[in-house]
Amino acid sequence: MAGGSLLWDVGKIRRRLLTASIIGGFSCLAPAIPVFGAGGYATSNAGLTNIQVSTQAVSKPCPVNADWLRDPSVCAQRWSTIGNDKSESDLAVDPTNPNHLVGLSKVFWSPHDYLFDLEWFDSDDGGRTWTMGLLPGYESLGWAATTDPTVAFDGQGNLYTLVLAFNFVIEKPGFHNWSVGQTEPLHLNDAIYLSRSLKGIDQVGRTWQPPVQIATYNSAGNGRTADKQWIGADVYGHHPGSVYMSWIQLDGASFSGQDVFSVWDERSRTFTSPRAVTKFTSPHFNNDPYVFTGPEGNVYFAYDNLPPKNQGGFSSFQVIVSRDNGASFEAPGLAVDSTVASQSGQSLPDTYRDGTPYTITANPATGELLMAYERYGTTTPRRSQWLVRSSDEGRSWSIPIQIDDASVDPIAETTQAKIFAAPSGIFGVAFYDRRLVCPSDTPHAGAVNICIDVTIQFFNPDGSPRGGNRRVTQESWDPNVNPPVPGGFGGSTTFIGDYFGGAMTTTKKGTFAHLLFVSTSPTLQIGAVAGGDLAPPYQQQIYASVPAP
Repeated sequence: MAGGSLLWDVGKIRRRLLTASIIGGFSCLAPAIPVFGAGGYATSNAGLTNIQVSTQAVSKPCPVNADWLRDPSVCAQRWSTIGNDKSESDLAVDPTNPNHLVGLSKVFWSPHDYLFDLEWFDSDDGGRTWTMGLLPGYESLGWAATTDPTVAFDGQGNLYTLVLAFNFVIEKPGFHNWSVGQTEPLHLNDAIYLSRSLKGIDQVGRTWQPPVQIATYNSAGNGRTADKQWIGADVYGHHPGSVYMSWIQLDGASFSGQDVFSVWDERSRTFTSPRAVTKFTSPHFNNDPYVFTGPEGNVYFAYDNLPPKNQGGFSSFQVIVSRDNGASFEAPGLAVDSTVASQSGQSLPDTYRDGTPYTITANPATGELLMAYERYGTTTPRRSQWLVRSSDEGRSWSIPIQIDDASVDPIAETTQAKIFAAPSGIFGVAFYDRRLVCPSDTPHAGAVNICIDVTIQFFNPDGSPRGGNRRVTQESWDPNVNPPVPGGFGGSTTFIGDYFGGAMTTTKKGTFAHLLFVSTSPTLQIGAVAGGDLAPPYQQQIYASVPAP
């Protein structure tokens, strides 16, 4: 975050009033989150297991002769042929087999140069064991990197991911040059691709069809470029074969953006021409699209309106709905207003950037839209997570309730919420949480408001809390350990991912949340070896299954 100090006046913070805008209502009273007793949160992870997913090496030689790589120090000093940090993830559960889980995350070859690709993780035994590999087909196309993991199953068990591939030039000494069209042979800055793993053809989650090119962009800087793509698919059987693709198209001259949408038809293996479904809103810009389906057959497209880069302030989140499988969208509903930190702002006293400021899904049992979002600035703690629901397709929203329990520790910030719902109607929100002091085996041992845990809060279908905040991680982890650097070698902002993965299932065994998240815990480093200019511990991908209370 921008500004602030670790040594806050706790007394003043405890006297702050929570601010909550009333945005429309289901009820005049917002239910309070139950609180664990003294010390209860720290031990509320009893019975939960953290499984390191990223245990097997994936390899890639340094592309010495690549046109985009002009700093020899990258290959000579900073490249690791088996990958180091593995952060930012998504997770999906196969609707035809709840024991089949597939995740996707970044894997970094040179964290200090921000060079990475996408790695898949597949489990067919409910998350107990995992197989992994690189998402294939992109290196041969000439791209420097692939990014922004997003995965979705359709109702038939086919798996899809939408991929942002990009090129930039690494000049001496590690400088990132994003000027237009420099690299051979593509002369492109980025492109959107669809990768598919099809039932009856592939070993779903492990083997993949060749990438399908959806859109290309040959401008960056003051031109137009793509970012932050997301994917959804027909889960409920209303439009078999339909896959929904979204991404943001940025305009560098005004730093505005509009969100783009296209539909892939698996039966004809064609896609609709990408088109903008939101408008430029300079000086704010549309960003962070989510596209997903509801049990009634609607296609929902959510987006945020963010302030200009490097500025914090007012933000809002909106939803548009399509009743004809994406052929047209209705006007947006009421905006959910909030405030966010600077878009490249760090969570001081750490240096990692703030993540995606909201998350949204549809409840498969009730059809309600469920949104968790960030507030920043005047809340307690300063960065906190809030929940709203909509029973009218996003036209209005309930009174916000705070998800993270401010009464436990009013100065410990939370970020990167992920919301998910089960067929039973129970839903949950997980988020990164800094309420516990750093463990003794971390560089910041004993420090407050630095080390991270994953916390989860469950809710009943009517939005009432189901128990209190529960700790998922067995060990708090330090985000300052060997972090990637988005700005490249010598940059100041670091990275733990902008979001992480989560999904829910309901079976005869009960309702469970499935989470895929980051940890730098030194006890979760199976297969990690020194490489490039780094030695373990690294950011690893960790899985946890949490039963709903």
